[in-house]
Amino acid sequence: MVSMIPFGLLAGGVGGREVRITEIDESGFCFRTIEENISDSEALKVCFYDIKNGCYRELEIPEYDIQRFDMVDAELSGFYVKYKVTVKQKAYAEAVQRLLYQYNHYIHLKLEEDDSALAKSLTGYPGELDEVKRGSLEEQVGIWRRELTPDGLESAYNGKRIDLTDNCSQYGTGFEPGYKCQVPPESGVAELALEIDRPELYQEYLNSSLTEFSKKYAGKCIGICGNIILEHRVPDHLYIGNQFCHLLFPERKLLFEIIEKAAAEQVKITLVFSYIREYMLDYITELLDEINRWCEEKRQSVEIVVNDWGMASLVKKSRRNLIPSLGILLNKRRKDPRIPFKKGEQKWFERNSLNAGFYRNFLEREYGIQRFEWESCGYEQKIPPGKNSLHIPFYQTNTSQYCPLGAVCETGERGRQKLAKKCPGYCAEYALLYPEHLHMIGRYNSLFGIDMRILKEEEILKNYIQNGVDRVVIRAW
Repeated sequence: MVSMIPFGLLAGGVGGREVRITEIDESGFCFRTIEENISDSEALKVCFYDIKNGCYRELEIPEYDIQRFDMVDAELSGFYVKYKVTVKQKAYAEAVQRLLYQYNHYIHLKLEEDDSALAKSLTGYPGELDEVKRGSLEEQVGIWRRELTPDGLESAYNGKRIDLTDNCSQYGTGFEPGYKCQVPPESGVAELALEIDRPELYQEYLNSSLTEFSKKYAGKCIGICGNIILEHRVPDHLYIGNQFCHLLFPERKLLFEIIEKAAAEQVKITLVFSYIREYMLDYITELLDEINRWCEEKRQSVEIVVNDWGMASLVKKSRRNLIPSLGILLNKRRKDPRIPFKKGEQKWFERNSLNAGFYRNFLEREYGIQRFEWESCGYEQKIPPGKNSLHIPFYQTNTSQYCPLGAVCETGERGRQKLAKKCPGYCAEYALLYPEHLHMIGRYNSLFGIDMRILKEEEILKNYIQNGVDRVVIRAW
């Protein structure tokens, strides 16, 4: 018998109870359980994972013989009982042979090939393209822009044309001078927001009028995002701060300069906080009090994006002018540019914890959270009832409080990461590059993918807006 097949590949059930199968072959299998008496009248089934097709196959065992084994190690006898089941079913023998063949093939690939070859053999992932990388961030973004060709956008966004004061290349579409950009048809977007999430954008906003800043911001965007901004002229909201790096939030003096300017320009304000380290608690508590007092003086409220449960508690505590929103780091879901290569049913990715009404009720009752931040991440998501903001076109896949980019810049080794309390701002000049075909990049302490689908297919953004998204937040690169 073959021992200890991974539990994810093989599972058993006795009388509706799950058991651990420890050994298996074509004639039967052994399992262990805490129950001391199992009769041969119990319903028995075995679940085999089909590696080739990426799904489970459940097999009922109507006829079998079962025999209890005495434990060789007496010390373990108090923890579980072992049974052996003999099966003479042809379908069972074929299922075992298929499982063992596929598992043996997987083991050989794992031992003899690299990760790319393994993924290509099992899922069709184009591992050879992992070697194709660009030499700089600018070159990589240029490739992305060229993928969004004029012909492609004309078919995807056949709305009205707009004349720009200069050519489209100036505003970041990457098209030749003279090409008139397409914008989406009337989308029904209630609100447009821009993310101001790093030092150069803070200064650029302070040094420009809102209209000028919007044009400059559009130039930093990819594909149709820039055109949406130009069509909207000025944003309704500004997201100030960074959801992923605790060192990219503006310092106190700079922060109040920004929000004073935004208030004067009658733009709604959303302050964005990342996770909060313990050494930051006193400073953040004092800052929230100061922001709350500013709100009282201005007689207006400010949204606070929270990405830390401790931060959610601080916002709730006696600060009625601060309106919390659930951030990306707390609105967890599986995001990866390689998901399209995953075999098996993918509809389960569509939902996460926020689709459960009791969880939304808990967030509102305990923290006053009624708005949720989402990212377009390459597949359709079921947006729940409530207030929902959709960030496009970039989505975060990984975040580390111990900055990998800083480790590479300081030591040359990504693995030698450490917590940064101060930073010279490596991310203003450097980025981590990845295979071109994955459409991803590493900035500051995080990895990001770009959702090319939402830039190419008009219906995706439309569907989000029609199904619960009331604010579109554009993230420039």
